Formats: sequence, structure tokens, C-alpha cells
Amino acid sequence: MKILGVRYGHDASAALVVDGKIVADVAEERFSRIKNDGSFPINSIGYCLEAGGISSEDLDGLAIPSGWFHDHFQTFFEFPEEFEIITFTAERPRRHIVVRAWRKLSDQLGNNSRVGLFRTSSSGIGRREPTFEGNTPVLPLYHLPFKLSSNCNVFLVEHHLSHAASACYTSGWDNERALCVTMDGIGEGVSNAVWLFENNKLRCLAKYDGSSSIGWFYACATEALGWRQSRGEWKLMGLAPFGNPVEGVLSGLHPEFQNGSLIKRMDYGPVGRWNDHGANHYHRPVSREFQQIVDKLGREDFAAEVQRVAEEQAMNFILPRLEIHDCAKVACAGGFFLNVKLNQKLWYSGKLDKHWIYPNAGDPGLSVGAALMAFHSMNPKARVQQLDNLYKGPDFSHEQIKQVLDERRIKYAYHENIELIAAELLKKNYVLGWFQGRMEAGPRALGNRSILVSPLKQENRDLVNTRIKYRETFRPFCPSILSGYSSDYLVNPRDAYYMVISFDTNGRARQRIPAVVHVDGTVRPQTVRREVNPRYYDVIKAFGEITGEYAILNTSLNIRGEPIVCTPREAIKCLYDTGMDAMILGNFLVEK
Repeated sequence: MKILGVRYGHDASAALVVDGKIVADVAEERFSRIKNDGSFPINSIGYCLEAGGISSEDLDGLAIPSGWFHDHFQTFFEFPEEFEIITFTAERPRRHIVVRAWRKLSDQLGNNSRVGLFRTSSSGIGRREPTFEGNTPVLPLYHLPFKLSSNCNVFLVEHHLSHAASACYTSGWDNERALCVTMDGIGEGVSNAVWLFENNKLRCLAKYDGSSSIGWFYACATEALGWRQSRGEWKLMGLAPFGNPVEGVLSGLHPEFQNGSLIKRMDYGPVGRWNDHGANHYHRPVSREFQQIVDKLGREDFAAEVQRVAEEQAMNFILPRLEIHDCAKVACAGGFFLNVKLNQKLWYSGKLDKHWIYPNAGDPGLSVGAALMAFHSMNPKARVQQLDNLYKGPDFSHEQIKQVLDERRIKYAYHENIELIAAELLKKNYVLGWFQGRMEAGPRALGNRSILVSPLKQENRDLVNTRIKYRETFRPFCPSILSGYSSDYLVNPRDAYYMVISFDTNGRARQRIPAVVHVDGTVRPQTVRREVNPRYYDVIKAFGEITGEYAILNTSLNIRGEPIVCTPREAIKCLYDTGMDAMILGNFLVEK
């Protein structure tokens, strides 16, 4: 069964799931080069179909992570004269609500181009919701829509249900009982939700609206520090350890949870948006109040208190639920769970036997969630598989890389033993671009679109921040650690393949790999297995055999404000637009 998931909105993306396995997953920003691009993801869709070796007419399902059927889908897809819409909601995630729809809904509802959305109501009766987003786009002759067959169903999967499905159906917890928690800014009126995952089915236990949003609290604080909401939260998290929390100073400016339930709501005011070349800026009035507190406390202490409050309220929401439902397993998704310090706090609480965070936890991961929800609903006896890896994007052959280099008359050397060459350059303290295989899905570079540096010198952190990434010097970097060596560096470690959780470090890590240890003594690691990424594994292994340390500094192959590179051409541009010393693409070494 072939199901295409398509997320349309900020952080647009597409994913292809075939018989329950994720074949392709990519965000539109990687093609458009506009970070957080919200354009209709035509490039991502095209790539997913190509990666699966199919055409759009081969699809059995189109899964949309929303309760809304946007008119733009009728522009970019050619639907049959008659098709089914099957809707999944938090209230009835397993009940099929069947709606008959026609190719041009506007034919039934009047030719009002300003009416842009179609939604199935809880009663199953289709209704139209007016919007004022401008005219529906019209494709030129040279851009054909993706044609769907009469056998292709359309699945509408509500936002937080899609998040929950992305976590649970990638956990590997087949026929196990677990809780699932989804938390973000807001999605279709929901900011936080708790689910029971049992017998491979999801059931919503509780959900809360925007007045409960800890994600909005964190976003408004990010704006108050002068950074962009839904983009700069990483910076706040990185700045927080440099300050000291001042308890109570943010009282009344955030929602409060107690015993797993919301006890105090927060009115954040109306949301302001500015669409800037396909990606949104956001503003909420409460950010001005935060800004005044920043001026009073200072940036570091303010950030520390914001992080403390966010962790406290999330823990008050999640941990009591584990006791209430007698469960020690929790799966998590939604952009809020990209906060690695919160994830560490949950793991270090001692309340969890198993803890899984879907690594593409933000809205780009909704395409996968909707597609997996659709697949498992249609195949209830299918096993829940564990996510194998995140290398789901485009790759480029030896010939394609060579062509890019030759066309630009770039001098290069070809090496069969490229892993050993890389390790030796890292030992010489080179800043090394590393471009291999399929691009990663999600926000983290995991050894295929990476910048690699030796972690042995503490000053390498500042070097990469200032000379390569052109970003704030307080921001930390992550280690890639060879599988089997985590206990050499980490306190209470566990499998951490995707850089979505931090750990305390021991004395050896702080002494021997200081460039990847943050000011609070924590690291956000990636443990690397040979069966998943043999070439990257062999680089770290060779570096360890040379230096004695089986870890390297790994950061994404891009500069501040740009998406991770996708193509060899973009990698070469990044090499010559930064202070990198060299770039390895496949087996080709390019040195400045």
C-alpha cells in the first residue's frame, strides 16, 4: 500500500510510506532554500514519488495532516470525478467518516475564489469554511498537476493525531501499552494532548487548547529576546545555561499544570503574522511584557527562568499522567519535544522504562504521521515497526558529484580510503564538510550533510560558531559517538541516535572532548551504528584509533539562516562561503 503524506503550511513537507515503511521524507525548504518554507510542497512530492519509483497514479492514498481540505490540493492534484475522504479525529481516531466529494468543490458551492477550505464536520457532513487567503492558484500549461487514480483515497488526519501517529507508529512498540504526549505551539486549536497507545491503536485521553500552550510561552520569550518565533527557540535553549533562574518573575505569564491537568489558562492575545518570502514571522502582544522582564533581568537569567518554567510545567503535565494511567512508557512528538533539556529531565526522572521521541518532531514530521495513521487504519494487523533511520532525502551518484566538480573546474582528489583520509584531516584540526548518501529528514545533520571537527580542543567551538556558522558564540555543538562508547562520556546513557535528548557528562568527556560539552556539562549526542551508516561509523572509528577518543563534533552543513544543504552544488557553495578547510563529497576531496 502506497500512501503519500503532504503537509501544507509553515514547514511544508511530503513523505511516502509503502507498506508501513517510510521510503522518503523531505521538507520543501531543502529544495526552495527558504528556511521553514510554507509553499505547497511540489518539489517534495515529486522527490517522494521518484524515490519510490512510482507515479502519482500508483498511490493508494493521499494523507493530509489536517482536518481541513484546502483548495490548493485541487490545484496541484488532479482528482478523479468522484473520490472518498476518510477523516480521523481525536474523538474518533478509528472511525471512518466517509464523504463523497467532486473534483471541483467550487462547482457545488459557488465560484467564490476567496473561499478556500473544505472541512468534514464531526457529524460527517461536509461543510465549507470561508477564508480570505487570496485567489486559488492556477497552474501554467508547463506544470501538470499530480494525477490520482480512482483507487486513491484521501485521508484527513487531525494535526495532533498526526503528531501522535508519527511517534507511536515509529516506536517499534508492537502491541505494547504506552502513553503518547503531543505538545506544540498550536495545531487546529490544540496545543497539548495525551493519548493511550494500546493494541496498536491511539485513543485521546485529554487535549487542551491554546490557553494551555507552553510552546507559545517559549515562542513569545524567544521573540522578546529578539529572535524569530518557531525558528529561534534553539537559541533560547542554548543561552539558558549561562544564566540563573529567578523563580516567580514570570508568574501570571504562562499556563499552569497540576497533577496532569491544566489549572490556570494563559491569554496570549491575537496572533500576528507576516509572510516573508514563503515563511512566517509571528508576534503576540504578551511578548512586550516579556521584553520588559528581559531588560530588568538580563538575557541570560531571563532565558534560564523561561527554560525552568517550561520544564516545570511540562513535568507537571506529563509525569502525573504516567501514574494515573499506570504506564512507564511514553512516546512524544510535536515541536516542543525538540527541547532536549526537557527530554533529559523526563528521562532522568526515573519514572520511565522506555522513552521515544520522534526525531522529526515538529510540523515537517506531520506528513509521516498522517501517512502512517492512514496505513495502520487500513491495515490494523500490521506490525508497528521501529524507525530504522532518518536518511530519507535525495542522494547523488559518483558521476553526478564528479560532473558538478568538473563543470566548475574545481580541483579534487579521489580516494578509495576516504574514511581514513577524513579521520587524518580531523586529527590535523581541519574543519571538514562531509557530504554523503541520502540527506537527513528533520532538523539534525546525522553524518550525511555535516560539518565535522575534532572535539579535542575547546576553542574549536568558538572557531566553528564564528568562522563557519556565523552565529552566536554561546551556541553549543553536538558529538557523534561510536555505538558502544556512550558510557565513556555520558551519565545514565541510553540509545540516542537522533540528537533529540541531552545527557550529563562525566569527567572524561569534559576533559577529553570539551568542544562538544556545553557550559552546564551536558551534551546532545548521536550514537552511530555501523549497520545504519557504515561510512560515517568508519570515520569515527578511524579517528578513535588515531586519537583515543571515539567521538567527533558534528554540526549541520549550512550557515545560519539557511536550510541544510541538499545537493553537491549547494555543498560546494557552502565550502567557499565559509571558513571550512575542505569538503569531502562521496570519495572526492576538495581542499582550499
